[in-house]
Amino acid sequence: MRLACVHVPQLALQAALRRSPEAREQSAALLAATAAASGKGHGVPRVVEMNGDARRAGVRTGMTAAQAAAAAPGLRLLRATDADREAGAAALADVGFAFAPRVERDGERIYFAVDDLGRLYPHERAVAQAIQARAARIGFGARVAIASTRGTARVAARAHELAVVPADPDARAFLAPLPVTLFTDDDDLRAAFRRWGTRTAGAVAALPARAVALRLGPPGAAVARLARAEDEEPFLPLPPPDALEEKIGLDDPIAELEPLSFVLRGLLDRALERLAGRSLACAELTLRLTLDPRGLDVRTIPLAAPTREAKPLIELTRLDLARRPPEAPVIGVHVVVLPARARATQLDMLRPTGPAPNRLAVTLARLAALVGPENVGAPAAVDTWREEAIAVQPYAPGRPPAGDGPGSLERLVGSAAAAPLGEAQLRQREGRDDELTLSLRRRRPPEEIEVLMGRDGPTALRGSETTARVLIAAGPYRLSGEWWQDSASGGSWAREYWDVHASDGAVYRLHRDARDGRFYLDGYYD
Repeated sequence: MRLACVHVPQLALQAALRRSPEAREQSAALLAATAAASGKGHGVPRVVEMNGDARRAGVRTGMTAAQAAAAAPGLRLLRATDADREAGAAALADVGFAFAPRVERDGERIYFAVDDLGRLYPHERAVAQAIQARAARIGFGARVAIASTRGTARVAARAHELAVVPADPDARAFLAPLPVTLFTDDDDLRAAFRRWGTRTAGAVAALPARAVALRLGPPGAAVARLARAEDEEPFLPLPPPDALEEKIGLDDPIAELEPLSFVLRGLLDRALERLAGRSLACAELTLRLTLDPRGLDVRTIPLAAPTREAKPLIELTRLDLARRPPEAPVIGVHVVVLPARARATQLDMLRPTGPAPNRLAVTLARLAALVGPENVGAPAAVDTWREEAIAVQPYAPGRPPAGDGPGSLERLVGSAAAAPLGEAQLRQREGRDDELTLSLRRRRPPEEIEVLMGRDGPTALRGSETTARVLIAAGPYRLSGEWWQDSASGGSWAREYWDVHASDGAVYRLHRDARDGRFYLDGYYD
């Protein structure tokens, strides 16, 4: 097995720089709250890490913010937060998941197998360069080493920016010139090897193994085995988590939408970059807002289809926040992304190309913000004989609404064919024998009108926009139902329907409510 070790020095600092990438080009230092030995100055932020520019300017570990700023004018001071550390560790793991299905995490390092990558890259050095480039895209300056064992890869990553350790038995020759200080972080062991005059791995490897173990114990024996490329450190990889997370803690509360959108854009850009490395897309977005002084606002942003674009995600999130603003200022933002495979859409040769699902979702969200989410959706049939009954269900792009099939058009949009008797009379009047099909343009709600009734049915009608004589009337068609419902649910109904050809040339659908005798104009045939 060939293992890759990806080491990100000063992971906490680099994780903080991911949310402030403009500070990479200048001197920067990371502040964390520490406690003085005497108890004075408890909680005073002090420098714990700094980049090369700050170190050359004179910034040292343990300085206060004022001391560091005085030593290096123009120094960018960043706060160490748990959110940055967790997001940085997860992003480092995603570097490995971009190349392997299982990754082992170990603080500032990750390990994963690279045996199968030989099919994609000509040699192992190209593999190491690709891993380093992937880490740079996420925002990390990483050291990468490939070796046959976990310990050898770790030491090589500490010694070189980019290293490929040959397989046994040449690995021992590769490790021989390296300082023994790279093989252990124990100061006592380092001092012991220095007293013995063994300053390189080759010198330690030449010592008798039993003598080293007798004098320095198990830690010394482990260093000696590692110097001989005989380490037995176990490789314990794990699969990727179910969800991908990015979060940030804010120094000052945010109460307005624009600055909150700016923070969200940075989080989503970093999350999508991590997904792109794994060839995945965002299928579901959950937003957790920490409120000031306490409280949590959790909301799920619906997505029409998996996407790798930040723009529709930002717009959908903005619209949701504008429709339901948080109850208090926000002091923390946590984004949870559910990954999924992005599938290509197969176009239909016989139909025009429809809108992109993500853009359609943004349009629907805008409409919901204007008229309310309960008024936006796809029509759905209702289990009733009442003709105008219709419901609205959430619209799912990419599939037809429920009830699609023969006869569903009439149920969904209120279309209806004219009654057989009315059709026959109209064909006789117009001298036509061809089949006639009409659709009903329904009024919602029906308009109450006045109707003059004769012996054979309606003879005239008058409404707010319609006044005409009735030339031909077909009906009545009596329908009733839902006698089991109470008044709170709408109650029962009983109606007499008429199709009438009026003197103004239109064919209308009327109905009379059998309970109160009032007439209503349902619509006209087209």
